Amino acid sequence: MVEAILDLFHSKTLSGSVIAVIYDTYSSAWQIPFLLLRDSLGKGYFPVISNYSVSFNSLIHRGRSVGLDLKTELDEGRMAVVDVFGSRYSPVHANIPGVFYLDKVEPETINPKIDIIYSQLREELGEDTKLFRLIYTLDGVSIMFGEEKTIKLLNQTIAEKSVKCPESVLLIALNSDVVSKRSVAWTVNLSDYALLARSRVTEEGVKELLYPLKSTSVDFEPKVYSLEVRKGEERIHLEKLSTPELRPPAEEQR
Repeated sequence: MVEAILDLFHSKTLSGSVIAVIYDTYSSAWQIPFLLLRDSLGKGYFPVISNYSVSFNSLIHRGRSVGLDLKTELDEGRMAVVDVFGSRYSPVHANIPGVFYLDKVEPETINPKIDIIYSQLREELGEDTKLFRLIYTLDGVSIMFGEEKTIKLLNQTIAEKSVKCPESVLLIALNSDVVSKRSVAWTVNLSDYALLARSRVTEEGVKELLYPLKSTSVDFEPKVYSLEVRKGEERIHLEKLSTPELRPPAEEQR
């Protein structure tokens, strides 16, 4: 799957980049971030999920849907989860290796607290460790803190990590139906690579299109792809389309 995404972007590596995967309520593209994270394992990256949106058990189930066994990876020390959702909303926390909780969740201190966790991980794993960081999801951050504070937190994260962890990857999952057009636009602006998925409910089922919006490659050319979910661990299957009328719906028409 990573190879297919790289082909869309005309890029050989995602190292040091910010990637946005933007989808809507009925889209299956929420699985793409988990596929990318799964494929980062064993490729020199240490994945870290900052979970703002679902319970820990739900996170396990979503990873499992694409063949990613989060529990095993955590138990064997190959990844970590910062469970902000559980820290904020549940007094009971999972006692699982690699799962971190915060004593208090507030916008003024959350970035420094997560930075301490990153520093601990890099100290244990080695300073040269490349992190593959997934914000799941940015709309979940907005629900917690509001859009203005979320934008500021994202700006701080990207600016600081570009210096401290220049080869790490930041992957942003975003449901565009939850936030404003302004937040979506700023997320795309901050990203080096961006994918947009749009779904449409029909009598035959949900039909989806995928638009590679942005890439830093000089060979990048935006195209349109149909997106289909099939059985198996790869899950997402793409087919290039050439019909000119297939384009992202204007936000004002949504």
